[in-house]
Amino acid sequence: IQQQLSFHHPDSDLTRLNCANGNRITFNAPGIYCLKLARALMRINNAFNCTLGKAIVDHHALPAPTSATSTIENIGTWEDVEINQNHVRLRRPLWITLDGIAKGFAIDQGIKILRQCGVPAAWINAGGDIRVYGSVIMPVSIRDHRGTDHAMGGLQNAAIATSTNYYSADCPGLLLNPAAVTQSTKKPAPGLIPSGTWTVIARSAWRADALTKVAANTPVEVRQETIRKLGGNWIALD
Repeated sequence: IQQQLSFHHPDSDLTRLNCANGNRITFNAPGIYCLKLARALMRINNAFNCTLGKAIVDHHALPAPTSATSTIENIGTWEDVEINQNHVRLRRPLWITLDGIAKGFAIDQGIKILRQCGVPAAWINAGGDIRVYGSVIMPVSIRDHRGTDHAMGGLQNAAIATSTNYYSADCPGLLLNPAAVTQSTKKPAPGLIPSGTWTVIARSAWRADALTKVAANTPVEVRQETIRKLGGNWIALD
């Protein structure tokens, strides 16, 4: 998953896609599946958007990939990601980042392998994203953007993910609101959301991971309902 989907890895399939200038790039099955999940969630709810790579780079939260195209747009839509069997093409000059879903997806792939190997119960903790299955009950504590720890109780047969955004002049925010980001190549793109911490529980880690971004970009009065409709449960920290 790292080799295929890392925005940071200079030789990843995702980096090759971002630098392909609209040409088709071949992905292996797991990479195609993750891209399909990201595109489907974008189509259902535009609070999650994996085409924000350029805008995030301009806020110095991601390294810029080497690209022959100098007019990368800040944001696109799900329709800009063309998937045909095992080939992917970007219909517009964009940089895709799967940082909001790929870690959870990697956890799910790890859990799949453990099950195939006959492991009856296990957990994977990838730093902010956790999935547990079987008889294991894993105690979970969340540290929010203020540095306060919150005991969440025990997690069993579920996944939990947390995204934290802390913004200051010295520490730029890592989460953007897609609704506030324009297609313009202006630097830096607008869209920084206020500091906060968002935690979601779901059956799969990819879903919990991705839905933390939806939670961050959804008004609090409709947040729980929105997350539940998408298959998760938002946890409000005290």
